[in-house]
Amino acid sequence: MSILPTRLGFGVSGAHGTLLMPARATHLLVEQAFAGGVRVFDTAPAYGAGEAEKRLGRALRDLPREQVFITTKAGVTSAGLARRTRDFSPDAIEASLTTSLARMGLEGVDALILHGPDPAELTDALFARLDALKSAGAFRHLGVAGRGAELDGALGTDRFALVMAPVHPFIGAAARARLMAARAKGTAIMGIEAAGAGPAPLRLPRTPADLYAFIRTLRSGEGPSPRAAMPAALADPLKDAMADCVVMTTTRAQHLADNIAAVNAAG
Repeated sequence: MSILPTRLGFGVSGAHGTLLMPARATHLLVEQAFAGGVRVFDTAPAYGAGEAEKRLGRALRDLPREQVFITTKAGVTSAGLARRTRDFSPDAIEASLTTSLARMGLEGVDALILHGPDPAELTDALFARLDALKSAGAFRHLGVAGRGAELDGALGTDRFALVMAPVHPFIGAAARARLMAARAKGTAIMGIEAAGAGPAPLRLPRTPADLYAFIRTLRSGEGPSPRAAMPAALADPLKDAMADCVVMTTTRAQHLADNIAAVNAAG
């Protein structure tokens, strides 16, 4: 049985870490997700320099803590949309987690996810510190986020109970086999980017929150890339047993309702 309590998760990320999305609107979407049966909520200190964590924390005050599964990350921090810093040293990871817990008003999270570590960054000293933090109640499960072959080093340690990785239709046979092998070992899979890996097709924003995706597309310098239709793309990895839970984010209540309905229909 997976450690993840629901098959759909809501990511407090993207525009939710910026002033483009009103904090009250983020709060209402978290409440809507919970009312729709979502129990997994994901965020990270790199999303809006901690703003996303603060917003999730405020929303959690109105929800029963024992009924939600909260994940955050460590190893990458930000000071804005483009200024990111990597540090997987034991002191940096502990400081990051301590700050994240303070932002969210929590004593511990359900899963701490290392945010894309290189194999060389997974040191014995880091695992020793993580063991101490886990024993102290700062987190329950250790996870890792990554793409493709960079996950091999992490999975080879057998230290991770959870993997966060893309699950869109274009990941390729090798990546799919890696995820299925991890699941066979009992590792929980949080799927991301269910619709596709690349930026969304370039189109003018209709709301202030849409500016976040628009700016990211411009920064990438890439044109439209292969993408699957939403919300059905969320259900497909679950039907194929490629993921235990698929995490999505949106700034629109109707999109959230449609995604919840699609996952529920998948059974």
